[in-house]
Amino acid sequence: MYIDFHKYNYELVPADQRADYLHRDQESYKNVIRLWIEENIERIIERKWEISEIHYLKNISDFIKLIREAEQLYELGFYTGCISLIGVASEDFLKFLSINLGKPQYEDLTQYVRLNNLKSDNLISDSTHSLLDNIRLIRNDCLHYNQNFKLKTENELKIDALTALNNLKDTLKSILGDNSPLPDSDFISIITGIGSGDDIRNTDEMAVKVKNAVSHLLKFPIAFDPSTKMQVRSIIAKIVEIDISFNEMTLQDLSNGHSVIVEFPEAEQLFYEGKSLEENDIVFATIFSIIDQNGLTAEWKILDIDKKNVESRL
Repeated sequence: MYIDFHKYNYELVPADQRADYLHRDQESYKNVIRLWIEENIERIIERKWEISEIHYLKNISDFIKLIREAEQLYELGFYTGCISLIGVASEDFLKFLSINLGKPQYEDLTQYVRLNNLKSDNLISDSTHSLLDNIRLIRNDCLHYNQNFKLKTENELKIDALTALNNLKDTLKSILGDNSPLPDSDFISIITGIGSGDDIRNTDEMAVKVKNAVSHLLKFPIAFDPSTKMQVRSIIAKIVEIDISFNEMTLQDLSNGHSVIVEFPEAEQLFYEGKSLEENDIVFATIFSIIDQNGLTAEWKILDIDKKNVESRL
């Protein structure tokens, strides 16, 4: 039996009240979704960490859109949809690869024949052939929806979906990935791409991806140990700019040349004004930042600041 009663019978409601009924029911359904996510959040996160990572690819085509959507389906536990999309993405990728390898005549062949021809031509490795052929078999089992597929348990479907998804991502990484030293221009493009990506849900996710990109691409341990809750630093710095309207100033650490924007509380503005600080002053400053949920420093704030001496203006 298929039961589909998601919406009230609004024909029973006077026309001038239907909008109110509709709004109430939509708000109620929002709560249903929130509760479902809360109840399943741990499993969603676990599944996210089971998915292989490519990190970045320069040369892509439309198949990447399908992979992104398949990843989201897997995270949410929709395994049949994930398998279907990966099957389509795998075929589209192999057509893309055939064309780029100078074999456009393979585009109209079946996936089985296309795979075997590329292998026979020594254009793909045995490993790549095996990974993609495994996806083909899982996909056929799913799309033909035969009795064997219908009898699969939830866990068996999960294994199939993850196998297909990771097989394709591992293939893309090995064929299209680039292990050569990263040019500065590529790093900038990646960071810019994170900010402008249409798959970014919010600014929190953007910060997470930038942190992770820096750790992988620059091999730089940007995140603090989870036990670290605050960073406090004492520096000798030059005041580059004072912005009273935003209760902040820009300090340049003279030991390394790095600049940092620091805030001073509005309630303490008179205290800092009493120090007669001016742009280009050299100061001793103690600043602090609370470590956020991503292990990164958040806003820097002034704990104390004083001029080094009267003659130290630059």
